[in-house]
Parts: sequence; C-alpha cells; structure tokens
Amino acid sequence: TLREAEVLYWVAKGKTNRDIGDILGSSPATVKKHLERVYVKLGVETRTAAAGLVMGRLRQLNLAAAR
Repeated sequence: TLREAEVLYWVAKGKTNRDIGDILGSSPATVKKHLERVYVKLGVETRTAAAGLVMGRLRQLNLAAAR
C-alpha cells in the first residue's frame, strides 16, 4: 500500500517507529503493523534487511538511469 511504502521510505532513512509515527500522524504501534506487512511482502525479517533491499533497488535504478 502507499502507507507501507511511506513507512519503508522512512525506515530506509534510518527513522525509528516513533519518528515515523510522528511524521505520518500515526502511532508507533500502527507503524509496526505496517512494517510487519512490508516484511512479509519483501520476504525479510528485519528492518535492516528491508532497508537494504530498498537501497539496493535504488542503486540498480540509478545505474540503469545513468546508462
């Protein structure tokens, strides 16, 4: 969902659940639920792994755009 993508964006930026909740106007518990769904969709178990996938994909896109 769009909200899950927003949460994942902020995770990749290094924000905590509390920070993300403040930014998006949600509770940290709601952010945690969004992250749990993101982990399942990405096939990962940690926020570090999720952020790593995002950063890796961004690098791929940047390399492809530079060609």
